[in-house]
Amino acid sequence: MVEESNGYSLVFEGGVMPGFSRRDVIEHVARRLGRDAENIRRLFQDKPIIVRKGLDREKAFRQQKVFAKMGVSCRVDSSGEQNESSFGSDSESCHTLCPKCGNDLTKFVTPVDDCPYCGIIISKYLKMCQQNSLRA
Repeated sequence: MVEESNGYSLVFEGGVMPGFSRRDVIEHVARRLGRDAENIRRLFQDKPIIVRKGLDREKAFRQQKVFAKMGVSCRVDSSGEQNESSFGSDSESCHTLCPKCGNDLTKFVTPVDDCPYCGIIISKYLKMCQQNSLRA
């Protein structure tokens, strides 16, 4: 396990969550961050980007939940544990939060691919998100 002192990174996955319109999400994020929508649109290229580094665990997961409520697909990684190319990996160990309901999955002894809170199968959900974002 990575030590807490290394910090956590918030990784923007470059897409929107199912049920959200890409255009609406971009506009909402732009308003929320006080930026031009065109600048925000550049982030939505379906490529992972680390947007914050060195966060403590609580703050990283809190920020992930804020972005998830806006429809932004992002994840929390322990610093040095994973990199941008890990998006789309079938590794179950990368699931620290449910991408749908946002509940913390790190409290379980073994990595899970199905969320015990909302019941989704995370790998299928992420694959569907990626396919939907490519169509938008």
